[in-house]
Amino acid sequence: MALRLTASPISRAAPALRLAAAMRSSSGVNTRVYFHASRTAAATGQTSGDVTDVYKPVVYKIPAPNQMHGSYHWDFERLLSVALVPLFAASAISGAHPITDGLLGVVVPIHAHIGFDAMVTDYLHPGKVGVLGNKSINWALRGATVLVLVGCYQFNTSDIGLTELVKKAWEA
Repeated sequence: MALRLTASPISRAAPALRLAAAMRSSSGVNTRVYFHASRTAAATGQTSGDVTDVYKPVVYKIPAPNQMHGSYHWDFERLLSVALVPLFAASAISGAHPITDGLLGVVVPIHAHIGFDAMVTDYLHPGKVGVLGNKSINWALRGATVLVLVGCYQFNTSDIGLTELVKKAWEA
């Protein structure tokens, strides 16, 4: 379109030529057109390099493929998710039992950890929050998971247990 504007006799006016030149010069590598809203940007001849310097993507190195973070990881996630169904059913049917309470105290926090880890991987990656931010979020998640595991162990061994807690909360 910018080429048609400069080739037509109507575009002989100075402002139209400046606008067409600005649009032509602002075409980026990805065929994006950066339209300058102000006359001063078009008149000063701001180029695409001036505009795209602001929008340069953060370079993020994609990690090498790893089987432990691929199909094995996915299989372990599915195994935990499927294991929750009979655990909850056994707790609901038979009531409080130390084995089901212990298994629930391990499987539920690890299941939650994997879900939050996937959220961190997808939405809080190093390209968005920086390498240090990503590492600190991952370590905070790991620390919280360990604290929850210790809390579940303490609650199951020295208090009424998870199944009785849910039963009392349900009846309240």
